[in-house]
Amino acid sequence: MTTRSLASLFTLSLLAAGLPLAAQTPLFVDGLGFGGSKVFSEGRSPLGNPARFDQATPGWYFTYVGGDQRAQNNQAYVLDATAADPQALLNLQNAPWAQRTRSYGAAGVKDSAILAFTHEDLNGMLAFPDVAPADYQSPRNATTAIGRRDAVDRLSFGGGGSTSGTGLGMNLRIEQWHHGFETAAIDPGTGQVPWVNVDATLLGLAATNQKTLTVALDLGYVMDLAQGVRLGLTADQLNSKHLWDVYLQPQLRGGLQVDLGSSAKISVETDVNAVERMPFPLKQKSSSASLTLTASQAVSLVVGVQELTLGAASVTRAGVTLELKTPSFLLSLGFNFGQETPLRGAALMFN
Repeated sequence: MTTRSLASLFTLSLLAAGLPLAAQTPLFVDGLGFGGSKVFSEGRSPLGNPARFDQATPGWYFTYVGGDQRAQNNQAYVLDATAADPQALLNLQNAPWAQRTRSYGAAGVKDSAILAFTHEDLNGMLAFPDVAPADYQSPRNATTAIGRRDAVDRLSFGGGGSTSGTGLGMNLRIEQWHHGFETAAIDPGTGQVPWVNVDATLLGLAATNQKTLTVALDLGYVMDLAQGVRLGLTADQLNSKHLWDVYLQPQLRGGLQVDLGSSAKISVETDVNAVERMPFPLKQKSSSASLTLTASQAVSLVVGVQELTLGAASVTRAGVTLELKTPSFLLSLGFNFGQETPLRGAALMFN
């Protein structure tokens, strides 16, 4: 396959937006959510591929990411459901989730090793519409939405890199999770809040009353198949664990990357299995396509499409990252083209 045909295939993928998005926060603007890759990450995020830690320039990295990720038209459907309108409830059933993210942290990278401290606030909302015909326009409609507040302080350390075309890596995560929730209902009962301004109320939760400490191990692998063609694999959360009602299990992800000359490369990847991840007790699975363009040694652009399938609902998003760098400095700016409050992020490095 020629470079031109590969580029054309990627362009068609972007226009079709038919590839599946990871809900996982793209820390350090490195990876899914901002047009990039997880399997072929740049080595500065502890949530990327551990076998790629040798790709990052040695130095200190700082990150901030914030914004929303939602099922398509979720915010409008939540508002329309207030009156228990039949079509609004059916629409909400097909787009029941929303997530508000804020994360920040710092990482030190040196000699193919990483040490990172990160904090994430994950506010999720999951709706359970009552679509029974007998309950339409009824004061007894049982539609509810659960707002979840999950926050994590994460200490990560790992190492990895490639020699002779083959790379391995591992990353150990020690995480302190905090959890809280609230339930809103169209016909509220004891302990439930009214379905009024639900979006702001549930996605704005700040209080938590439960916490737990967890440990997780991630592995990564890369291999050169030919000149300019490489295979990558990741295995996250090798130790299964329940975090309240979310059952964390190992997830495998594989991808292929092809160099398009000296100034571009394309990556395609997908999750092999569907698993639950915070903050939702629903299985999710994603795939992505990413194109990296290197304009010069100082400027590069990453664009990509991603889709998340969470439960029975799916959503497609495009992302873009602009990077300005020198041997001792990097500024990375990422944007996710979503609805309402798009996901935005920035990373800064100096050494």
